[in-house]
Amino acid sequence: MSYRNDDTLEASSIIVKERCEKILQRFGQVVIEDITNPKLIQALEDVKKYWKDFSRPALTSFSCEAVGGDPAMSENASLMFTLASSGFGIHDDIIDKSSNKHLRMTILGLHGVDTALLVGDLLMVKAWTLMHEMTNNTPRLCAAIFKEYGLFCIEVCEAEFMETLCRKNLDTDLQYYQDILWKAMGETAACCKIGAMIGGGQEPQVEDLSKFGRRIGFMSRLADDMEDCLNVKADLAHRVSYESLPLPLLYAAKSSTDRYEKIKSILKKTIIEPSDIKLLLELCFESEAFEYIRKIGETNMRMAFENLNQIEHSPSKDVLLSIVNQSYQRIKRNSI
Repeated sequence: MSYRNDDTLEASSIIVKERCEKILQRFGQVVIEDITNPKLIQALEDVKKYWKDFSRPALTSFSCEAVGGDPAMSENASLMFTLASSGFGIHDDIIDKSSNKHLRMTILGLHGVDTALLVGDLLMVKAWTLMHEMTNNTPRLCAAIFKEYGLFCIEVCEAEFMETLCRKNLDTDLQYYQDILWKAMGETAACCKIGAMIGGGQEPQVEDLSKFGRRIGFMSRLADDMEDCLNVKADLAHRVSYESLPLPLLYAAKSSTDRYEKIKSILKKTIIEPSDIKLLLELCFESEAFEYIRKIGETNMRMAFENLNQIEHSPSKDVLLSIVNQSYQRIKRNSI
């Protein structure tokens, strides 16, 4: 199933990038605002260098516009999510002992655990302080936004805790692990929901966009798991040693006793060798684990389209539809 052709997908990507660049520029200003310590400023400058997330501000802004709102009204919310997600990401690296990730040094690797912890705290505090800049909305709407933001923070923290219990655990139930990914994507659900609330969406529209956002986030996490298994950015050895096992690997382990034992023997090793990575990848291909993920992704793509059925056609809706397609195409590419 495909909704958009490649040319239209590229055009939508350009629109998203142009709109989100403004948020990233403000992000660069806000992260160092009111900070005077040179070493802390340097750590924050390093955050600015690598944090180039377009997904959260895009979901917030285009959800606002899709229900008839002015996207400019959602800019503070977009920035709030960008700050919070960068802070959560740094804390996630600490939990996972990730000094190097996606072929780059993390804040943990560059500055150590104490600085990384405090930088993550600072970014999340800065996200909360943006709340006062949303007071141009009605008091009732402000209260609703504060509540949704708080709920999303709790949900993400709980998901992170649940994920720590899955380290090196081949007996993790497949559906249970998917439920963790689903819960973790309370963040992207909140982006769309709060964006739609600021845009003045009706309750059914707000709820549909919230479901849409969660599905987009879930599909992104599926793609992340596939790329980690494929060792696209040389992260697999670290992941199987310190993080939750990616879904394709869990599926491969459950596909046969022989594969289970082979994977288990690798997880017991102190050092994961390149030959071990090669075997893990072969086991995933043998079990058709990537096709299993692709089917989950396709189902969620169809349901994400359905979540937008009640949203009137507009250029902003077209962008949201293209985001669905891009999310699925990322999964599909990795399944071939």
